[in-house]
Amino acid sequence: MNRSATALALAALLAAASPSPAVAAPAGACHCYRDRTFDPARPAAADPYILATARSSLLSAAFGVDKRSLVSAVMTGTAAEDLWVAHHAGSRTGQSAAALLALRQDRGSWAAALAGLPGLDRPFAAALAGGADDAGLAALAVDEVLVSRLHIDPATIRSLRAAGAIPEERILASVLAAHLQVPTRPLVIEVRAGRVSWGGVLRDAGLAPKDLDGLIRRLAG
Repeated sequence: MNRSATALALAALLAAASPSPAVAAPAGACHCYRDRTFDPARPAAADPYILATARSSLLSAAFGVDKRSLVSAVMTGTAAEDLWVAHHAGSRTGQSAAALLALRQDRGSWAAALAGLPGLDRPFAAALAGGADDAGLAALAVDEVLVSRLHIDPATIRSLRAAGAIPEERILASVLAAHLQVPTRPLVIEVRAGRVSWGGVLRDAGLAPKDLDGLIRRLAG
């Protein structure tokens, strides 16, 4: 199926999706994903893995860091949010992500670790000064990459936030919408309403989870 036909099929799916009891779960604290492919009997089972894959692939592509090292860091206890903050802040301050992660561990917070470092972008610096938590700082880092590397309109990102999309969902929805040339927000609305799963959306787009890394790298290149 070519891309135009796939996009039309996906648009039809979103317009006519019927309710399903399976609701996509956000990427959680467990990083040992047993379900990595779409299973029609459990449509949302692979969603945490799919979302985590999209998150790691974009971080890797945006900051030129080996994806295996990112996955290893998460599986050995480093929060994905901390990785996003460290690489985002490091790219602006000239510090290495590893050095900033060490400071974060030593000083107990990102506010303390980044205090006095020049070069942070204004929205991030303002959030830091305002006491934003790690998840909030990481979300800003994700959204900045979506704008700067995937060329997503900031208004679209605000719309996705308003629809309740977590950062991983904003990444995946943006990537799929850009690839298929369909609107972004309906993808999020249908998944969060439980009418489709991210695995189901991928399947109907003719994609497998393993295809996401290459797709993200092409879009972010």
